Amino acid sequence: MKNIIITILVIFAFAGASFGVYKLFIENKGGEEVVKKDELYICPMHPQIRSDHPGVCPICHMDLVLKEEVDAEAEFDSLKEHENEIGDVVISSSQQVLANVQTEKVSIREFKSSLDFNGFIKISESNMRHIATPISGKLVRMYVNYEGQIVSKGEKVLDIYSPEIYSTQKEYLLALRNLANAKSSGNELVIAQAESLISSTKNRLRLWEMTSEQIDDLENTKEVQDYIPVFSKYSGVITKKLVHEGHWAMAGEDIYDIVDMSTLWVIASIPESDISSIKMGQSAKITSIAYPGEVFNAKVNFISPVLDPDSRTLEVRFDVSNRNYRLKPDMYVKAEVGSANYQWNIVVPRNAVLRTGKMDMVYIKKGSNVFSPKMVTVGGEKDGYYLITSGLAEGDEIVTSAGFLLDSESQIRTGTSTHNMEGMEMEIKGDPIFNKENDVMKDMKK
Repeated sequence: MKNIIITILVIFAFAGASFGVYKLFIENKGGEEVVKKDELYICPMHPQIRSDHPGVCPICHMDLVLKEEVDAEAEFDSLKEHENEIGDVVISSSQQVLANVQTEKVSIREFKSSLDFNGFIKISESNMRHIATPISGKLVRMYVNYEGQIVSKGEKVLDIYSPEIYSTQKEYLLALRNLANAKSSGNELVIAQAESLISSTKNRLRLWEMTSEQIDDLENTKEVQDYIPVFSKYSGVITKKLVHEGHWAMAGEDIYDIVDMSTLWVIASIPESDISSIKMGQSAKITSIAYPGEVFNAKVNFISPVLDPDSRTLEVRFDVSNRNYRLKPDMYVKAEVGSANYQWNIVVPRNAVLRTGKMDMVYIKKGSNVFSPKMVTVGGEKDGYYLITSGLAEGDEIVTSAGFLLDSESQIRTGTSTHNMEGMEMEIKGDPIFNKENDVMKDMKK
């Protein structure tokens, strides 16, 4: 009987010990395995590498790290609320704060597009003039003594002595006396000859640029001048002084070069892609770093018919009003050419658009944590804003700060460049599913 009782006690003790071992090791281990199944391990450098167990990234060979459960759940919940698209980025609220992600709702605004071109100031060839001697003679005195001197129309610029003018003045006075004598004789033929001589002599003095006032003085005073003054026919700036006092000049010889600088030329090089935006007579605004905030009005007066084959640019010329002679030849300026009319359309901040050369893109906020790339068409730029002609609708919420960070994250997660999204099918139906068969780490499971 004792043996039976002992045997029963041994059986119960063994059963209790087995149950304890099971509870301590087997069940706990199974529970740990269940927890691990809900965990998500990713590569810090390549977040698209994911696994439900620890391991090594096959790309950079870094150890996979445990992604926070809260972030993982938030990511999956956000994706379930929207249709998935290639390039979608899911980041938590805390990550948005750290990355300084800022958004703004798209609105329709008044926009006037404009183009800016670099150019330089050049003297207008149509305003170039010469001050020359009307007759051969000696330059007795010159009143304009240096280049850059401003001269007004009608201003005396030099005195010239000419034997021809001297003798013609005497001839004119003699013709006047002959006319007076002929009138006293009463002979009509003699009177007509005297009047003809006066007319021809007076015309010669006028051709030699003696003014009517000078001829009247000669008639009144009956005194022949040794030299006569020469007056400028133009207003402007003396750009060249070619001779000096005492010079014996030939008839018609240039003494000064003078330019009217109230109007100058702006020469700008227009890229081939912008040629269609330039029209004859189009208004423009000229600005210079020499006068910040000051604007000079201009108009297109010439479009070159020949394209520069080296720079692929077209020369365009503007007439610019040179207020108070502030603009100087060879000064670098910027020409702003505006569009003909104002437009009402989608306008977004410049920082919101990612321009790659092949395409333009913005990021739209689809949910509290989901951001999606969207291709857009830029129609112009003005004062830090882009005109968007397609791709966005009024009310869309776009990212205006940290767009490049989102774009980098999108490329990392998808393993492809969002710059190549053009023409790709964006929709993927269904909820995100973690498929163990696609687990790149399944063969490295420890």
